[in-house]
Amino acid sequence: MMKETDLFKPVRNLFLSLGYDVHGEVGAADVFGLLDDESLVVELKLTISLKLIYQAVERQKVADFVYIAVPKRIYTSHHKLNPNFLDLLKRLGVGLVTVTQDKATIELHAEKTDLKKTRRTSRIKGQMISEHKKRETHLALGGTNQTRVTAYKEKVIEIAKALHTLGEASSSLIKEYTRIEKTAEILAKNYSGWFEKTEHKTYRLSEKGQQSLVEFLF
Repeated sequence: MMKETDLFKPVRNLFLSLGYDVHGEVGAADVFGLLDDESLVVELKLTISLKLIYQAVERQKVADFVYIAVPKRIYTSHHKLNPNFLDLLKRLGVGLVTVTQDKATIELHAEKTDLKKTRRTSRIKGQMISEHKKRETHLALGGTNQTRVTAYKEKVIEIAKALHTLGEASSSLIKEYTRIEKTAEILAKNYSGWFEKTEHKTYRLSEKGQQSLVEFLF
């Protein structure tokens, strides 16, 4: 059975081919991309509903281009029942992407949004761009209902991977291994509970860390 996350890879590959740098789950967006100064949001859904349209219009407050992405078969059946669907999206300036297995296709190009310069929208857009630029890996899948992999969480995972390999190491060695500047701070604060300090003042993975890291290793 198809999940929203199954739409992410083909959609990401599509916009990568158009020059965008694309990440999943940035802010409230399933997919967020940047091309120079232009931002892109794609909402991934398995069904077409009025709620999806409202969601797309809301995203237009913080992105230059907004698309919805749905399975091709869903769009085809919906279009038969509602032949004016594309006309509605055109009026709203919302683009449409359809996905068949591992291929995504743009059925309707989004119109560039005339972003209103309010403090709120500027702040939210700025936060999304900032989060996007901090991402160093692509661990987050768009459309997931699980805990989001933030830029900070990415660093925690990379440090945990290093300890998985090293077994036990000092913060300086882990920093050298991962090239993460705030390694010592992340280990000391240990918000995730993934690490534990030994009597030799080195670090190793805690039991929780070992269990949590499995999904990112295999």
